[in-house]
Amino acid sequence: MDISLGDELFNKISKGTKTVEVFLNDEQMKHFGVGDTLSIHRESNNEDVILTSAWSIKKCRTMTELYQRYTPEAIGMEPKELSGIYDSATVKKQGLLAVKMKVLKPNYE
Repeated sequence: MDISLGDELFNKISKGTKTVEVFLNDEQMKHFGVGDTLSIHRESNNEDVILTSAWSIKKCRTMTELYQRYTPEAIGMEPKELSGIYDSATVKKQGLLAVKMKVLKPNYE
């Protein structure tokens, strides 16, 4: 699976502080599982890539549950910031997936 992140979040993964990526629990994520590779591209330069492996996937019904399991540092943003990406009605309907990542290989200089 390929995703694109802004420079700030990309750098947090590169430094090892952001270890959890959050997704809606939707159809797109239905076949994503532990051991699968997540290619994270830098939004400002799509050729900068960090390859990660999903070593844990937890379902969370609410943002509150997500932040009870993981720190804002591990997620890479505060609850208010994440709420700006995923609105509460959608989260309530679909839930969230917290993918704990292990960096395999940064592919940039």
